[in-house]
Amino acid sequence: MRPTTTTDRRRELGACLRSYRERVAPAAVGLPDRGRRRTPGLRREEVAALAGVGLTWYTWLEQGRVTASDEVLAAVGGVLGIDAPGVAHLVRLSRDGAAPAATAPEELLPVLASWPGDPAALLDAQLGVVAVNDAWEAAIGRPADGDPGRRHVLWQLSADPAARARIGPDPDELLTALHRRFRMASDLDPAAPGTRGVRDVLHAEAPERAPLWECRGVGAFGRPRVRLGGVERTAYLLGEAGAPGAAVLVLLPS
Repeated sequence: MRPTTTTDRRRELGACLRSYRERVAPAAVGLPDRGRRRTPGLRREEVAALAGVGLTWYTWLEQGRVTASDEVLAAVGGVLGIDAPGVAHLVRLSRDGAAPAATAPEELLPVLASWPGDPAALLDAQLGVVAVNDAWEAAIGRPADGDPGRRHVLWQLSADPAARARIGPDPDELLTALHRRFRMASDLDPAAPGTRGVRDVLHAEAPERAPLWECRGVGAFGRPRVRLGGVERTAYLLGEAGAPGAAVLVLLPS
């Protein structure tokens, strides 16, 4: 696996901007909708004009050919409706250099043990499952062993038959929030081992959620909810969204 380069990260930045641009309706930014468009969302020239930058320069930004200042990325993010954590992610993607070293997940094991009665999982930088507490195993099940593509919180909550039998009928709110976190982490280090493997497994074994797996949306984790065993719980992710390092996911009664 080759290391992540500046070009890789700028390419991810451009793909993220294109994804958001295609999701913004012209009316949402005060533009008239003049009939059918060849592509959904805003045109490049519309984003450039609203953000106060040149069309050629913005085109190069989406193509991964230039570096932008924090102020320009904030202006573009404002036009595209990207929240503050999402704009911070754009800034990280625009910077030169390799992805920062990740925090060792084992450092957070004492935090995991501090919730003996509520489901909690210790996750690595890519949301791979490092460890879970007894309450997680009782409520959701034991994480898969071996294949990194399956020892992953997104796989367990969306494709593991045992977990799907215990989770309420609509876990999409939690899955969407977790996928945003996964997208932000994997964009920063697209060459990381396992990233592609996780995506391949999710597409193959939870194909009904393909639109989510293909979404490039990023942003704040928020406070998503999920129903376990008839109890509605709110998810808390203790760790900066999109930043490298470990995090603890805990599901507390709402």
